[in-house]
Amino acid sequence: MTQPPDPPGASPALPRVSVVVSSDGRPESLARTLLGLHRLDYPAFEIIVVSGPSGDNRAALAVLPPGLAKTAICPARNLSQSRNLGIALAAGDIVAFIDDDAVPEPEWLRELVPAYDDPATGAAGGFVHDHTGTAYQARFVTTDRMGGARFDWPRAATELCFPYSASFPHLLGTNCSFRRTALLEVGGFDEEYEYYLDETDLCCRMVDGGWSVAQVAGARVHHKPQPSAVRQSFKVLTFWFPIIKNKLYYALINRHGHHAVTDVIREANALVEGLHHQLGTAIAAGHLADHDRDRFWREVVQAFETGLARGLSGQRRLMPSQAEPPAFVNAALPPPPGGRRRYCLLSQEYPPSRVGGVGRYIHQLARSLADLGHDPHVLTTGTGHDTVDFEDGVWVHRIVPRPHPAATTGAAGPVPPHVWSHAATLRDEVARLAERRPVAGIYAPVWDCEGAALLRQGTIPLVTGLQTMLRIWMQTNEARLADSRFVADFLTPMLALEQEVLRHSPVLHAISTAILHEIEGLYGLALTDRAVVVPLGLEDYRTLPATPAPAKLPGITHRILFVGRLEARKGIDVLLEAALPVLARFPTAQLDIVGNATLPGPGGPPYRAAFLADPRTAAIRPRVVFHGEVDDAALRGFYAACDLFVAPSRFESFGLVFVEAMMFAKPTIGCRIGGMPEVIAEGETGLLAEPGNPAALADALTRLLADDALRTAMGRAGRARYDRLFTPRRMAEGVVAAFSPGAFSQAALPTAATTLHRSAA
Repeated sequence: MTQPPDPPGASPALPRVSVVVSSDGRPESLARTLLGLHRLDYPAFEIIVVSGPSGDNRAALAVLPPGLAKTAICPARNLSQSRNLGIALAAGDIVAFIDDDAVPEPEWLRELVPAYDDPATGAAGGFVHDHTGTAYQARFVTTDRMGGARFDWPRAATELCFPYSASFPHLLGTNCSFRRTALLEVGGFDEEYEYYLDETDLCCRMVDGGWSVAQVAGARVHHKPQPSAVRQSFKVLTFWFPIIKNKLYYALINRHGHHAVTDVIREANALVEGLHHQLGTAIAAGHLADHDRDRFWREVVQAFETGLARGLSGQRRLMPSQAEPPAFVNAALPPPPGGRRRYCLLSQEYPPSRVGGVGRYIHQLARSLADLGHDPHVLTTGTGHDTVDFEDGVWVHRIVPRPHPAATTGAAGPVPPHVWSHAATLRDEVARLAERRPVAGIYAPVWDCEGAALLRQGTIPLVTGLQTMLRIWMQTNEARLADSRFVADFLTPMLALEQEVLRHSPVLHAISTAILHEIEGLYGLALTDRAVVVPLGLEDYRTLPATPAPAKLPGITHRILFVGRLEARKGIDVLLEAALPVLARFPTAQLDIVGNATLPGPGGPPYRAAFLADPRTAAIRPRVVFHGEVDDAALRGFYAACDLFVAPSRFESFGLVFVEAMMFAKPTIGCRIGGMPEVIAEGETGLLAEPGNPAALADALTRLLADDALRTAMGRAGRARYDRLFTPRRMAEGVVAAFSPGAFSQAALPTAATTLHRSAA
């Protein structure tokens, strides 16, 4: 066969791999698989998607660049036939298979392909993680000629690779590969196996044909079994015919003198007994109904008749002879400048659970690092048991904190146990990951000192992100100082731990110049020489789905929007006070307040309750609408519907909400403090009021409500400023550069308005 020329970026020393995915009716799961394949760290592979009769999977294929995947349609719900169609399209030296409910780790092919350095190797596969992502579904497995599998084999069973061996190495279908010439030699998959024992039969024929089956310690795939045409879930079968029929067929056609027909029938009866027990359990649990028993026994009879007849016939349904495949289509991404690197990002909060500013920007940063071509892993808090999942192109480790021996902060006393247990658990997870593959760097927000244990260990470069810190938080929570236990057990040691993290972190990432200087002043430290300022960035919300905001109130022409927690730090008291004169002057204006309204105010009752009880608010009360917390789609709807955005925080280390409003070309009002002046260009994209000053805020609101042209001009300028300074790509590039401070210079990037600069005192 004539090989196509080497694709760009491919090493001629590495074999080309064709990866085949068969999928039928699971587009969401398939999309995740395809994104995982596209992020593989291998220079020469192509992706082949064979769709079953349930659909063409165009929506799932949209995660890949157009034309990147080869595609085919399998008219029957027959996995072996589908895989043979994939083989027919494969132009690689090796053909690998993965299920549409599995995701490979980035090194999958790099770790799998070296098994083919041995010319005797005809097949190779690696480990398969189960649905948790931490435990294994399979590592080293052997199968006998009855189809009985052993999953407790302690090592690669190389010695069983000889023709007609009673047992032989087995590869799971979701993580198996074959030398293409060997595949064609043995006839590909036997299409008698529509489902179940299909790859087992192929491994058997490989061994009988004189090829070795290599079992690689690694080359991991994460398998998340999804419902299909034959099962409701991983453990609830709804179609028993192919399993029983294929058990009989497999054992009869592959027995080669090892077993008598009566042995095969006895094994099949044992299988039926086990399946019947599972059926009873499923019915008792309400997953299946009593009438399914009759269907089960009908399928048993049909399976015995078909399996015995076809198995005893000795006739296989092998892959038809193949023409030349279409040219190789390389799906490999070019490596980022400096090479692909693995980063660990720490965050106690992470979507889809409720998140604040830190969780949101870590979520964005992780996805943006992946888009650059790197391999980010987010380590966050888990519940119940540890899990590892591939989410939005990012590997997310949800780790349950484990108790660790107490750590101290010197004279300030022991680190609060829950803080240290969390930090030490993340340290251990990073170490576990680093045992498999190098970790280039760790990114840890300063809040709660999540990176403290890793910083003390000191084996992997760490960047500490500077945001609002405990001492800053205390400025609007001074009442807590009256709690002596809080001060002694938490506040004092945590302030000492923050000081330690600030002193010893090799690199500090400040999200604004303001937060850097604020921290330097509050903690009495000179941080400039180790700090870089990289503004935060967010993906363009306008491109994402949005739920329309509730309709305007009758007679309303202008909508003012506030987004944030209803607490003093966010200035909600200042806004509600300023709303009195502003809404009185503008009777067609409405104030929409989005955020948690249940937090207690300084006097006890929440601000919403205090506002509604204040007799001064009676006239404007109908036009101040408290919407509570909303999901992201609804939030985008509010931004789209408003005419101007206001968030009069007493301090913001950055102010992501202003960036969100600017995406929608909305003028913004913030305060002249913290990072807000670095986000809002005063007089160009919005206005700044003095923090804590209702009169100044009312003046800014009045100026924008009274001037339609000014609002339009500021909104357009805000959108342009977002495109120039606050995109996620610029943020990710800046953070990557922060791991190598010598790679940039103050002279080249001199101002706070740039994406990345050396901060100046």
